[in-house]
Amino acid sequence: MLAILAESALRSLLLGGVVWIGLNLFRVRNPHMHMTSWAMVLLASLSMPLLMHWTTVTVTVHTKPLPASENVLPASGIAPDHTAFLEPSRAQPPAEPVTAGTVRGEPREPINWSVVATVIYASVAGMLLLRLAVGLHLTWRLVRAARPIREPWTRGADVRVSDVVGGPVAFGSTVLLPPHYADWDLPKRQAVLAHEGAHVAHGDFYVLLLASLNRAVFWFSPFAWWHLIRLAELAEIISDARAIEVVEDRVSYAEILLDLMQHVRQAPAGLDMARGCTVYTRVERILGAAALPAKLGWRKRIWTAAVIVPIVIISAGSIAYSTAPQSAQPVEGAADAAEAARKPLAVDFYSFGPTSMFAISREGEDLFGQLTWQRKRRLSVEQDGTYSYPAAAGRITLAVSDDRPVQLTLHQNGHDVRAARIAQISGPGIAVDAGLLDSYVGWYELSSGRVLAVTRDGDRMGVQETGRSKFWAAAHGADAFAGDRDDLVIFLRDGQAGVTKVVFQEPMSGARVAPRITAAKAKAIEDEFARQLSQVPERFREQIPVTGSKDALLRGIEDLQRGAPNYDHMGATLAAKIRRQATQLQAMLKALGAVESIFFRGVGPGGYDIYGVKFANGSAELRIQLDKDGKAEDVLFRPDGNDAPGGVAACSDEKDLRARSDTAPIKMVLFNTTGRDIRIYKLDADGLRTAQGTIGDTMSSGVLTYVDSPWVIADTSGQCLQIVLPGQRTRYHTVEASLVGGQPEPSMARRTAPLAGSEEMLRQYIEALGRGEPNYDRMTPEVAVQTRAQLPFEQAIVTKLGALRAITFRTVTQLGSDIYVAHFANGSAEWRIGLAKDGTIARIALGPQS
Repeated sequence: MLAILAESALRSLLLGGVVWIGLNLFRVRNPHMHMTSWAMVLLASLSMPLLMHWTTVTVTVHTKPLPASENVLPASGIAPDHTAFLEPSRAQPPAEPVTAGTVRGEPREPINWSVVATVIYASVAGMLLLRLAVGLHLTWRLVRAARPIREPWTRGADVRVSDVVGGPVAFGSTVLLPPHYADWDLPKRQAVLAHEGAHVAHGDFYVLLLASLNRAVFWFSPFAWWHLIRLAELAEIISDARAIEVVEDRVSYAEILLDLMQHVRQAPAGLDMARGCTVYTRVERILGAAALPAKLGWRKRIWTAAVIVPIVIISAGSIAYSTAPQSAQPVEGAADAAEAARKPLAVDFYSFGPTSMFAISREGEDLFGQLTWQRKRRLSVEQDGTYSYPAAAGRITLAVSDDRPVQLTLHQNGHDVRAARIAQISGPGIAVDAGLLDSYVGWYELSSGRVLAVTRDGDRMGVQETGRSKFWAAAHGADAFAGDRDDLVIFLRDGQAGVTKVVFQEPMSGARVAPRITAAKAKAIEDEFARQLSQVPERFREQIPVTGSKDALLRGIEDLQRGAPNYDHMGATLAAKIRRQATQLQAMLKALGAVESIFFRGVGPGGYDIYGVKFANGSAELRIQLDKDGKAEDVLFRPDGNDAPGGVAACSDEKDLRARSDTAPIKMVLFNTTGRDIRIYKLDADGLRTAQGTIGDTMSSGVLTYVDSPWVIADTSGQCLQIVLPGQRTRYHTVEASLVGGQPEPSMARRTAPLAGSEEMLRQYIEALGRGEPNYDRMTPEVAVQTRAQLPFEQAIVTKLGALRAITFRTVTQLGSDIYVAHFANGSAEWRIGLAKDGTIARIALGPQS
């Protein structure tokens, strides 16, 4: 808000400067023309925040389709783990860092200068507005108490006498006179009535009232103060000219002003005829003028205003850029299909379940692996000759024979899960029977919110995911195809040789399996996507919850605590997730206790209503999204623990630490900046380690646990680095390379200034979002996946907000992200950005966070 007000004040100053130069350049001396000009500037100044929006010109830019996907739904369409009511551990940068607390110790919180500036502005503006309101009220009471004067010399004007005023005052359309007016002779009364009557006729009271309001709103701008003084000065010049015209004697009128000044007693609000601070200047002007200023007719006033209007529009105008809808852009990539067909490929796909796929590929002498929604990594060779992949859910190992994987195992929580190979693609491109393409044409459900559409154009096969541009795929074997952007599509058949599923592999997101669906279901999913895409930008800008979302959350919490969730109030996908996780959910919600209060935090960029819930034994954040029928389409639950601070323990304390289940549940996010992989272990009730997974460098993992239940952070050999006790200080915990000997490093004060380059990186990120062309090379792989998934919604939000005006720094989060407020033509939004050591974006988040 302050940035918008500051920009409005600056634009008003520039507008005033142009008008002042124009009046002086053309040697305009007529006070009526000056008054008209500055009144126009006043109206423009007051409406400048709106004019900045109304005069924004949007230029549509046609951009090339991205080499990466532009698909997104709210969290339910981003990744399988995001759709779950509970969010299990996974390797992805935390999108929701907090600002409270620190990793170690109790360093002093940084001063939030944005809040300080807002408080100062609001205090001064409030004081000025209160003073103006009190003055208006007191003067209004004074007018009502005054006695009307019904005498011939008043000529029907609303003239009243008040015992409070010491001289003539104009208030609205009323002229107040002091009690001793009866001692004035007729010429003096006529001069006073002519002067005050001119104020009433020209509406000077209302003009100066608006100028006072403008000064209160833009009190920090010297131009606003000068503007009020200038308008008051012009009002007196014009009224003095009218009085001289009636008296027909400059000297006599000057004497009247000097005489009135002897009795001046200023009213709370109004136009005094003889203010002591202006009388001597006015007398000098009256006596020194050669002639009265010429009157200005309404036609000339209109022409004067018409000349200023274009200047106002230019001073308030700006240009915003938006991209054409993706559907309007031409399909590209067909010309590169032949080149894609010539690429030799060798990829094996293994399944750990319906939503978890592992792809293994060979590049030269090296093997690479990629788990769904995680980054592609070179497989490391273990001492026994097997290969391993550090997944967030646990270590994946595989044995290789004849250069092909023969056995794949996920080691998770002390259990081994074998994977089954379901598809493979190998060799260079081949020709395919055009008639066979018909068996692939149709729709496949990637998630509850996204569809993969397969079409045919002659002997070519087109593939398009909801929200993405279409690409052409070339055959690379039986039922296997590859796109020019390294997307892989492998169709799976049932026992009757019918195509029933598809494996869809993207370079950033990994592989997913999608079952075949009917055209009607595909249309329903895409219609819902379009509905959300059209509603989310306005909802994000307004930050107003959907009717019924709060009641739906409270009802769902109560049902789960009773162990009787009502699946009729949920969409099919959410109901399936709740059924799988009901036991864990009930245990956590029971541990939190009864709901004491719930409050709305905002609307997220995916269209979720975000609520904070205070329970008897802790707190939590819940995000809910309702479908068009009012059912809960998706709910995200993040327990935030209780007031226990948590902390970091030395490795030497491991033998004395035990897990606890009698405390509040909490989600803890661990972010690895050590420059190497780390492993995390949960200590059980007997103090024994249970392996929970591996976190790669500049990656994070979220774990659901309980307050004060210890977690061991170790290197890849199992050597302890530190022990983290979950709590408010460690909800977002950074594991740093400076840990030596397993001892927690000394408490250090957190940064209070932004990282060098973070503001410019954020500016480039926002502007690229608006164009629909994010620079994925300037992001870590996790942030790139996140950005690609959220692109349509965030691009729509940025487009709705309009041109980027300014970025102001607020503070630094516990995780080391810089918090900025980005000010746009149509509103503002909070962004959080964290940079990796090489300057790339390691964390990014838009919208309300906690």
